[in-house]
Amino acid sequence: MVYQNIMVDIYQAASPAVGERLFDDDMLRDIYYICEEIFQKKNKRIPYPQKEVEEYFEEFHTIISFFKHVEITLDFVDLDWSALLDELIHTFPQIAWIGGSKEKEDNRIVYFIDFVPIAYRETGFPFMVNLLQSLDQQLFNDYDDVLESFVCEIERLVAMFIKPLKASNSSPAQDAEVVEYSEDDDNTNYLIKMEEAVSRERYAKERMRLANKKLEVVIDQMERQNLSRAMKELSQSNSDENENWDHILKVDLREYSQLLQKAKFLEQSWMMNKELITKSEKMTISDNQLTYEREQVRSFKDSVSTNEIYLVLDECKLIESRVKIKKKSWFRPPHVRIMKMDYDSILNKAAYFDLIQGENYLLEQIVINEESIVDD
Repeated sequence: MVYQNIMVDIYQAASPAVGERLFDDDMLRDIYYICEEIFQKKNKRIPYPQKEVEEYFEEFHTIISFFKHVEITLDFVDLDWSALLDELIHTFPQIAWIGGSKEKEDNRIVYFIDFVPIAYRETGFPFMVNLLQSLDQQLFNDYDDVLESFVCEIERLVAMFIKPLKASNSSPAQDAEVVEYSEDDDNTNYLIKMEEAVSRERYAKERMRLANKKLEVVIDQMERQNLSRAMKELSQSNSDENENWDHILKVDLREYSQLLQKAKFLEQSWMMNKELITKSEKMTISDNQLTYEREQVRSFKDSVSTNEIYLVLDECKLIESRVKIKKKSWFRPPHVRIMKMDYDSILNKAAYFDLIQGENYLLEQIVINEESIVDD
């Protein structure tokens, strides 16, 4: 069903910092609650791995942003957003609704709501942040496209909580004049004014759409740069790789922590990559540049076996056991003392993580774009 005056859009990034802030929830707390609820329903006799789940999301969210957001655009009406939020939480139990804001301009109101979609996995680590997989597990209907189904369901819920728009610059006497005039047989001027207002609102919406498109282009460029940098790092041949392997290096604690976290989450990124490739290869990809980049990435991935990916975590534990952390002193920030062999190892794994994660982003965009083209 098409709802007049209501438009819903989904974006694979956090919402812009605009308008009036409505609410903010603790993201990790909500994710932990959702994960435990899902696990208890799926596994009646297996204890819930609370510590592992909390460590995973606490570390992983510092590397990759989990946020997606929905934009709800309303023309000439407003919304009981608190009631809608309660219904969203009930309707989509595998989505954490993290925060929201509201922006108003003339007769148009836009609500921005950030969310994190959680998907359950039968093998390996039981949870992942993936919009398509999460929606597949929550929506059971006749739609072939889960994103279209998601949008339609939100539109239906929004329509349940519509309320009159409060005019900011009108008096009761002016409101009465509008009602009286609208009931007159000759309302041509009134209709003209309404059409002009709708036209202005459409123009404003188009400007917002173009701004979001520019933001997506910037993010896309950043991901391609990360992809290129990771390939360059992996393709460099280190002539003294086996020399001075036992030399002790001093590395900034922040740099070491970021590299180690990327290495630890290489397996999860690898699994997500396999799922996205399976889905994307069912579609026709016409972007020559993307095809070329995927061929480049494939050449690196073919040099690493799946078994080697699974051994990464054990290797990270060994490296951690050998590293000595030095606390902050008066003259220098905290740092670690690490063997050159170990530093080169986690540096290589971090570059490989960036490579796979960059491909994941590009594949996810292709999947979403191709599905929207098929629907059109």
